[in-house]
Amino acid sequence: MDFETFTEKMKELLAKRVGDSWEIRVHKALKNNGIKRTGILLQKKGERYGSILYLEEAYEKYTDGMDLEEAVDVLLDAPFGHDFEVEFDKKFQAESFKDYSRVKEHLRLRLINYEKNIELLKDVPHVRWNDLAVIFCYEIEALKKDGSYIMIRNAHLAAWEETVDILYEDALKNMKDKAADDMLSLSEMFKEMAVPSIEKTPPMYVLTNTSRKFGAAVMLYSGKMKELADSFGSDLVIMPSSLHEVLLLADDEEKHTSWREMVREVNRLMVEPEEVLSDNIYRYSREKDTVELLAAG
Repeated sequence: MDFETFTEKMKELLAKRVGDSWEIRVHKALKNNGIKRTGILLQKKGERYGSILYLEEAYEKYTDGMDLEEAVDVLLDAPFGHDFEVEFDKKFQAESFKDYSRVKEHLRLRLINYEKNIELLKDVPHVRWNDLAVIFCYEIEALKKDGSYIMIRNAHLAAWEETVDILYEDALKNMKDKAADDMLSLSEMFKEMAVPSIEKTPPMYVLTNTSRKFGAAVMLYSGKMKELADSFGSDLVIMPSSLHEVLLLADDEEKHTSWREMVREVNRLMVEPEEVLSDNIYRYSREKDTVELLAAG
């Protein structure tokens, strides 16, 4: 059975499982880093929000021998089978998005790779930052714990008659107030994740936010890089770990090539394709108090 037929079968079986009180439709999404995914949107009739069950993992299990009913169970039961990127109807859009003064307090920033998201960025207001792009999201407070959000599109910006600069200013203020930066040693992070610690020389630190979601964006406003650089008495090298965190260590120019190779290898082998931030490394300059891309020498 090919993927398109599988998708229709999943839609039919899900409809039988959840009943007539739910709307079910196929949803195709352009995700981070140019990855295209197909899912099924489940939205309770009369509700504003729905969750998307992406099908690729279930299809892989089906091709490995799992039957269709078991594949439905994978969609409904797997903890990472649900994507709460919000689908919203016209009524919700009109109510919540017409007045920018009601929107701006919910705006958040995210950092994504620029080159890998050229197609997405055509429809998304953004600010270029080194080899990355700053994009904007509306956080749904009622579903905050699920990481639910609406990505801001050019159409929203045009309706508000606002500028990207205003979005950036308002979202950055919100991030500083509501997405506090957090820095901990790598060993502390391993302890938090309940995995064996690995001693690192020289010392390495993790920079993220308190929610541990999309924490790489703290590079835009964190004061902890300056504090660490001052304690080391040197600039810092920043190695992107994922969309959710970056690693900091004292700069050593002789190791730039090996560190860059390490980042690329980790991205290939250990980071989900949608969560890769960059294959490059950066320097935090004590003198300039800025983050700059370290070009390959």
